[in-house]
Amino acid sequence: MIYGWSPGIGDPSLLGWFTVVAYFMASFFCVLASRRDVNAKRFWTILAIALAVLGLNKQLDLQSFLTALARGLANSEGWYGRRRELQKLFVITISLLALFGAVTTVVLLRKSSGQISAAAAGFVLLGAFICIRAASFHHVDRILNSGVLGARFNWIIELGGISLIAASAFGAGRTARRNPSSVRDSH
Repeated sequence: MIYGWSPGIGDPSLLGWFTVVAYFMASFFCVLASRRDVNAKRFWTILAIALAVLGLNKQLDLQSFLTALARGLANSEGWYGRRRELQKLFVITISLLALFGAVTTVVLLRKSSGQISAAAAGFVLLGAFICIRAASFHHVDRILNSGVLGARFNWIIELGGISLIAASAFGAGRTARRNPSSVRDSH
């Protein structure tokens, strides 16, 4: 046990396992898109790997390990009492980075297909959610664990980001190859 953390299944609930399956399905769709969308092969491949790692992490719960490690470090270094200030700074920083990432993504991918732009936006959303969730702030957790019509906001955000990526990758995987060398001249 390290600072109160021990290895185990992070979320053994039905929805936790559903989310893991969703990560792997989205990763699979990204692999299919990488094979079909030859002009964006690297983009879809990187996204496939990232989603597979996030799927594994969902149940390995490594972010809880990092949180416990940070808590232990804060205690041993004597700045645990200032954690609220640091947590607030962390959330603001992550929010600004997510906004910067979203704007940068839009600018860099402005000439890309809508599927790539949507998948990138979904990944930026997912990344920001995961970073803020990993920080495990009680006041943020209260908001994320509240919800609407029985669905918690954390489920909506995480599964929403995964779904946006999966739908985009699925669409890209169904479209024709865009590499001009693979198109036959019909004349």
